[in-house]
Amino acid sequence: MKQTLRMAMMCASALIATPIFAEDLTIGARTEIVMDPHFSWSDANTSYYVQIYGALVHTDENAQLIPGLADEWKTVSDTEWHFHLRPDVTFHDGSELTSADVVASFDRALTLPNAANPYSGALTGVKAVRAVDDLTVSVTTEKPDPIIPYRVAQVQIIPAEIAETATTEDFNAGSVIVGSGPYRFESYQAGDNLVLSRNDSYAGAPAEWDRVTFRFIPDDAARVAALLGGDVDLIDYVPPSFVQRLRDSDATNVITAPSDRVIYLIMDTERDSTPFVHAKDGSELAENPFKDPRVREALTISIDRGAIVDRVMDGLAFPAGQLTPEGFGGFNPGIPVPSTDVDRARQLLADAGYAEGFAVTLHCTNDRYVNDARVCQALGQMLSRLGLDVDVQTMPRSVFFPRAADHEGERFSLLMLGWGSSTSGEADALPQGIHSYDPERGLGIWNLGHYSNPKADALIEDAMVETDIPERHRILSEAMEIVMEDYAVIPLHYQSVIVATRSGLSYRPWASERTIANSAIPVSD
Repeated sequence: MKQTLRMAMMCASALIATPIFAEDLTIGARTEIVMDPHFSWSDANTSYYVQIYGALVHTDENAQLIPGLADEWKTVSDTEWHFHLRPDVTFHDGSELTSADVVASFDRALTLPNAANPYSGALTGVKAVRAVDDLTVSVTTEKPDPIIPYRVAQVQIIPAEIAETATTEDFNAGSVIVGSGPYRFESYQAGDNLVLSRNDSYAGAPAEWDRVTFRFIPDDAARVAALLGGDVDLIDYVPPSFVQRLRDSDATNVITAPSDRVIYLIMDTERDSTPFVHAKDGSELAENPFKDPRVREALTISIDRGAIVDRVMDGLAFPAGQLTPEGFGGFNPGIPVPSTDVDRARQLLADAGYAEGFAVTLHCTNDRYVNDARVCQALGQMLSRLGLDVDVQTMPRSVFFPRAADHEGERFSLLMLGWGSSTSGEADALPQGIHSYDPERGLGIWNLGHYSNPKADALIEDAMVETDIPERHRILSEAMEIVMEDYAVIPLHYQSVIVATRSGLSYRPWASERTIANSAIPVSD
């Protein structure tokens, strides 16, 4: 198969210079940046990285591919892609960006020691990245991979010298942060702020702002108060409970849009004895209850998704029955949102041998997803109706993710996670969050419960090499049906993007929930 993607003409509007606003912008951000761009694969981090660095390919606010450092890409065989670099790109230090920098950056992303969330998940199936010439990069895969442009869009490119020598500590110190993006690194204070300034040499659409300060404000109420008090110009992850208050203020605007992120529960379905589940008297159970699909179904149908949406999310969310929202490849229209049936759930538990219930700890973040701590508290109450003793433990994302994603460590027995589809434009949650954990092939990196279903695995692997888009999405849809019928995970709801700004400022929301300075646009009052 030969396929050429010439994106420059299709996306000309993205490259046309827009008016530059000689002002500073201060953003109240919920999540803090992980400074090393290859240490933790997460869209919360990528939201910052795309403003400082550059990737071979970019995605826009609607998850569509647009040119990045490469202005053109094409397949040269079933298993090889060529990416042609723009000749006018320079790093912030003035050096020219070449294919050698790309190769070194990919090498670092794939081999960085002790990475928290390795980029091997983003680059599943990539066999080699090499320089063809100074402006051409070859990406070779083990098998045909039709979404390689989405995969390479995850890896930020840094100078080869830095990629080959810099440590994570060097990035934390701010001494090696050199990118090619619209904004340059200026300063970073851990736990407080990140300051960026305009890159006047940027090869794409110029930065909209002279200086951008991201103030890290994880507390929801404090973030809202900062906006109302005029301390910041824009805040992200607005709690739904504050939306009406902000709408009622003449000093602020609220912008909402559908998000591609699904919030769901993961159960440990692998271990015979799971560390955070035990009998109510504290004794060890004979077996891990989550290995029984009847128990997984009981938990699924005990949850009132409508109540979560209406009462916890104040109507600014959508009940979910699968891992991909409508409009993304792999969404299966035949999968319903589970109905709440507590009586049947109790009977299923009894049939599985747990008529008296058991004790379980539910682990969640309290600063990553919209109302995550409140959602978990509500889930604890709903699960308790089954006779379960639920201990809800919430923690900062900086504590949660290293523990949850340590596949060789203790891990959690029941946890809440979120997944966005914008990184692939389709159901990438299946190869990364559902496929059996296989670190050598970069599969199941986010399968934190180690669920395993050979039939689903086979379909997922078939889809990964299927180049016909409708057929690939059909296969993904079939795999989605299988794992949802097996209650592999428990989808809860799709979030909304909720951003608030000061008066005189608007914002173009991203389905991926990224907070992008150039999406903040001054408007006339």
